[in-house]
Amino acid sequence: MAVAFLFVAYSAWDLAHKWQRAKVSLDLPWALASVLPLMLGCLIQGRGWIALIERMTAVRVPRGPALSLYMDSQLARYTPGMVGLPFVRMAGAARLGVPAVAVGSSVGLEMLSWTAVGGGVGFASLFFLPARSGLTALLGAWAAPIVLGFTAIVTALTCVDRARLPAFAVRVLKVSGSGPLVPFVLLLAHALYWGTWAVHGFLLARAFGAAPSIALESSGLFALATVGGFVALAAPAGVGVREAILSVSLAPAVGAAPALAIAVVSRAASLIADVIAWLVLKRWARTPAAQV
Repeated sequence: MAVAFLFVAYSAWDLAHKWQRAKVSLDLPWALASVLPLMLGCLIQGRGWIALIERMTAVRVPRGPALSLYMDSQLARYTPGMVGLPFVRMAGAARLGVPAVAVGSSVGLEMLSWTAVGGGVGFASLFFLPARSGLTALLGAWAAPIVLGFTAIVTALTCVDRARLPAFAVRVLKVSGSGPLVPFVLLLAHALYWGTWAVHGFLLARAFGAAPSIALESSGLFALATVGGFVALAAPAGVGVREAILSVSLAPAVGAAPALAIAVVSRAASLIADVIAWLVLKRWARTPAAQV
């Protein structure tokens, strides 16, 4: 919490010193289009978790209620410490016919894969930035070993039999059975999910007038900022931390004022996407087709 607070304070100070009194313009169609990939990402991420819980329990869960429960828990991550996410999902385990303990363990495994893939994508994106300064220069110096570390985590989760993993790790996650901890389909889902964030970042940067090349080169920063916000558990859904990382990282390329505007609108877009996906899946979950 202290580190997150100090970082946000530093980001505010850094942006204030780089601030330019320039008019910030928003192209609304581009901004609205940036919401769509995030909505798709919600569905992809939910289907990945369903594959994981079915692999862990050997029980086929009803698709509609499972996706609805998943989005319930996603909105609950806006609680302090994001403690609402696992509690809401575990509370709905009975609706899916699976043990609450298995659901709780699945959240831990899902977050390991989600963070490893997102961190790898985010740090790898630093190699494509045309110019790095401040935070991006500091992180860029460590990008290669960090990407290799995340790659090793992903490999261990999807390729190594759990019997070969440290016994304490398996006990902490409370998982049973045999084979790798995470099915490959979850890894694929998370890769696609972070791809939707890159598309969102490209569209939103274009909405604020960034050149196509700059928008493309900086699109991976949205994954880096989102993972950074998640790691700062004290901030509900990474509020403040994600915006700080994104603002400071984008400022050298687009300017301080547009960078801050992009970060704030990105937060609004992700919240809108979550709420729309939640409403749509909640309604669909009540239909007979969703019960299979």
